[in-house]
Amino acid sequence: MTRTHLGLRAISSYASGMAPETDLAENELRRQLATLTLSHVQPAGSMEAIAAASWWNMLARLGLRVPLVVVHDFGLLLSRNREGSRREVVRSTPYPGMARYRGLLAGLAASEVIQDLGTAPLRDETVAVILARLLSDVYLRWNGRPRTSVDIHELPMSSPAYDGDWAAQARELDPSWSQPFIQRLIEHERAVLARLDQIDAGVLRLLGLFSFQAGVSDLADLYQVVSTSGAADIVDFSLQLLPSLLETKRRPAAQRFSIDGYASVERRGNLDGLLPGELAHDDEIFTQKALSDDLLYYGHERQHETGRKLHYMLIDASASMRGARQVFARGLALALSKKFSLLGGEVWVRFFDSRLHERLDVGTSARRELPRLLSFRSERGRNYARVFAELATEVGRLRREQGRDVALTFITHAECHIPTPTVEALARDAYLYGIFILPSKPIDLEYLTKLNRYQVVTAESLSRAAEKRRRALEIVEDVASG
Repeated sequence: MTRTHLGLRAISSYASGMAPETDLAENELRRQLATLTLSHVQPAGSMEAIAAASWWNMLARLGLRVPLVVVHDFGLLLSRNREGSRREVVRSTPYPGMARYRGLLAGLAASEVIQDLGTAPLRDETVAVILARLLSDVYLRWNGRPRTSVDIHELPMSSPAYDGDWAAQARELDPSWSQPFIQRLIEHERAVLARLDQIDAGVLRLLGLFSFQAGVSDLADLYQVVSTSGAADIVDFSLQLLPSLLETKRRPAAQRFSIDGYASVERRGNLDGLLPGELAHDDEIFTQKALSDDLLYYGHERQHETGRKLHYMLIDASASMRGARQVFARGLALALSKKFSLLGGEVWVRFFDSRLHERLDVGTSARRELPRLLSFRSERGRNYARVFAELATEVGRLRREQGRDVALTFITHAECHIPTPTVEALARDAYLYGIFILPSKPIDLEYLTKLNRYQVVTAESLSRAAEKRRRALEIVEDVASG
C-alpha cells in the first residue's frame, strides 16, 4: 500500500472519529504481519506474532524498525525453549531465492550461543537487545529503512489482525518490500554469526540471578552490557560467587496469631485480648485506665520489628582500580548486593572517583541497575577527601532525619587517603567496613583504626581462581555478619 493510500485512509478515519495514529498503526501492523508468510521458523502462530511485535516495539525504541519476519524468526530461535516447544527451521515458503536465508537461520540455530541461551528463559527486553546487537549494522546498510518522523514507532499489541489470514494479508499488502533487508542479511551472514558468537551468555545468566521488580530494564544500558566485551571477566567472577549465596534465607522470628495462644501481658492490644480481670473495674475507673493506657492485654508472639537497615556500598572507579582490582571489586560488590538483598534491607551502590556518582538502588531494581554496575567507566581523577566529606554529610542526615541504620562498605585500593576527622564523623553515624584490594606495598593509612573492620586482598589471593573465589566468599560472609 502506498503512502498516498495510507494518507487517504488516515483522513477518512479522522473524519469518522477514529484517531489517525491508531489507524496508521493498525495498517503498519497488517503490513508487517504480511511478511510472516516468508517465515522459516516453526511452529508459529498468533502468540508468536504477538511476541515478535513486542520485540519489534523495543527495537523501534532503539531506532531499529526492521521487517517483522526477521524479528520473528531470529527472536523465536533465541527464545527457542521459552514456551516449552522446540523451534526449528523448516522449508515453508513458496517464495524463490530464500534458500540462503534458510541457511542463515540454520547456522543461527546451530550456534553454541543459541544452545546456551536455550537452557534458561530470556526476558523480552533481553531478546530485543540481542536482536539489536545482531541486526544493527545490517539495518544501517539497508536503503529501505524508514528515514522520516511519520513512521510508526509502536505496533498495537491487541488487534484482530493477529488472528487473521496472513496469506490473505500478503496478497493485499505485498511483503516483497522486506526482501532487500533479508538480502542484506544474507550478504553479511558471516558478520551476523560473528556478532552472535561475541555475545557472552554469562551476562544473560547473571541477569537471571537477580530479581526484577522495577519495570522494563533500560534498553540502552542493557544493549551496552551485551555489546561490551570488557564486562566478561566481571561476569565470570560473579557467576563463580553467586550460586554459593542463593541458599541464604531470611530468618524472621516466629509469627503467631490468636489461634496459637498468648506469649505475654502488655499495655497495648485488641479488646479480644483484654485480661478478664480488667472488666471487674467500675465504669469510671475502667474509662480512666483506658485513657491512660493502663489496661492489660494478652500479647501474641510476633515477628521482631527491625529498623530500616541500609547497606551502602561505595566502589572506587578511579584509574587505579582497573584490571584485576576492577574485576574483583565489582564481582564482590555484586555478591554483596545479592547477599544483602537476601538478608533484607535496602542496598545502595555508588561509584566514586573525584566525586560521588549517581546512586544505584540494587536492592529494589537489580536487573535495571546491573548494566551500569558492570560497564561503568570513570574518566575523572580522584579526590577522596571531597568524596568522603560529602558522604559524611549525607550519612549524618540519613541518621538524624530518617533514623536510618547505615552499614557503609567501601571497596578501594591502598592509596585511598581520607582525612581522619572525616572517618571519625562517618564512624559516629555508620558501621564502617573497608576493603583494600591488591596493595603494592604495606598499607599505611592513619584512619584504619577508626574503621569497625577492614580486609586486605593481596596478590596471593588473586593468583589462583579457587583462592580468589574463596577469599571473596570469606569477605562476603564477614561483611554480612557485621
